Amino acid sequence: MKLVKTPVLALFFSLALSACSSNDDNDNNDGNNEPTLSGPLVEGVNITLRNTLEEGGPEASFPSLFGLADDTFDEFGTLSFSTSEFPTALAQPGTPVGDISGLYNIDFSEDSITFDALPAADDPFWSGVFGVFPAGKFDRYYFTFSEPHGISAGTSSNGSVNLRVDSDTVVVVEISESYDLNPNISFSINLE
Repeated sequence: MKLVKTPVLALFFSLALSACSSNDDNDNNDGNNEPTLSGPLVEGVNITLRNTLEEGGPEASFPSLFGLADDTFDEFGTLSFSTSEFPTALAQPGTPVGDISGLYNIDFSEDSITFDALPAADDPFWSGVFGVFPAGKFDRYYFTFSEPHGISAGTSSNGSVNLRVDSDTVVVVEISESYDLNPNISFSINLE
């Protein structure tokens, strides 16, 4: 009889312990065992991208340089941690100066934004733009989220790039003086 009780008791204690143990990977200390996010962003949110330039005058949208409405080149993406939101940012076919290839692959993760330059040194449009930004030049990327983004600040891997939080739905990546725009340049911004 003692042999029968021992396995039964062992099974009972094993079940009791597993029922009482907590899953630290899914416990955010609020009692509901939902996953804890490691960054401020959440997948599935829609993002609108608008680019502006400022150099020796007022800030103007990229399309306005061609006499087009400010929202003409707006781009739209959905936040995903497995695919890039803007794989060919600023690419525009059929502009007054011809087809423009993408300048950056812009990829969001739950706690960062990464910009990777796309054009080759001999790109017909971008090769004329490559070089070091002079004082007073600003290239801004406005990201408008369909829901509050949760970003309070950001730290860039490039000293000429800053993150500005304009509101709970808008952040701006601002590229400025001394930025060296050339093929293969990359930078990232860690989000808080």
